[in-house]
Amino acid sequence: MNPGTKQNVGDTVWDLVLRYTVHANESEFGVALRNRELPKPRYLGYIAAMYPIVIGFNRALIKSLAKIDHVRQSTFVRALAEQLYEEQGHNQLWRGKLRTFGIDHEALYRTLEGYLADFSAAELEHMTKGVLAHLQRDLTDVAPRCFPEPPFPEPVLALYHYLWMTASLESIPYWEHFACQAAMECAIFEVVSTSIYPGVVGNPELDVGPATTVWWKEHSRQGSESGKRSEEEKHLELSRHALNRNDQANELATQITARVEDTCRLFAGTFICHDSDKIGFSLEPYLCAVSEKAP
Repeated sequence: MNPGTKQNVGDTVWDLVLRYTVHANESEFGVALRNRELPKPRYLGYIAAMYPIVIGFNRALIKSLAKIDHVRQSTFVRALAEQLYEEQGHNQLWRGKLRTFGIDHEALYRTLEGYLADFSAAELEHMTKGVLAHLQRDLTDVAPRCFPEPPFPEPVLALYHYLWMTASLESIPYWEHFACQAAMECAIFEVVSTSIYPGVVGNPELDVGPATTVWWKEHSRQGSESGKRSEEEKHLELSRHALNRNDQANELATQITARVEDTCRLFAGTFICHDSDKIGFSLEPYLCAVSEKAP
């Protein structure tokens, strides 16, 4: 970019994601995972604790569609509908991974629903902002006790609700939510490619068949044929391009940058909270009989 040339908002979003995913990848959890030194129970705790984010992303995507002018942006709506169809399939893949490891995903969902039902939307927003305030000061402050007796790590609960806020609140324009959604996808791609894929795929402790690796393969650079861009890389490039070329998104650059940075902080927190000195999530209530090894 030439000096004095304003950066497009999509490029700004990507720069923020890359900056914050370094913190996730360089955390004790990230390093131990990609070096294949992470004990299996800690890995299982991670994939169980992240289930609210997997389903929360789709929940927010569905809700956000109501903010779009489906007449003037009909082509864009069709593209999002296709993405939603794909993401629903990805949710099923995550559930298949949990089942293969003997983790009860329905019990995880019941716990999430029951816990959140005890609070009003205003209370959840207040607690989410509280977690963010702590992470803004210290990205490793992942258990600030803003959510009382949390059944999942606080960054997970906060990110789950933050995505719902950006998708549903009328005061937040659609492109702010879209940017947060795109940032999440990019962040996932970066941590999977850098830390999760190398630590899981081919690791006999954590790779017990296609059901346990297909989600990672579909969200990583390594998951495509050598020398070719993965489908996820193509999708991410389209999202970045959509932000760069949209006039409204670029007019909202200041607000979008702030929203995305908070999203990145929360996402990094969902990784860092699994460091050995910070683990606060118990997998035990969700373990059931282990299914047969995936074919």
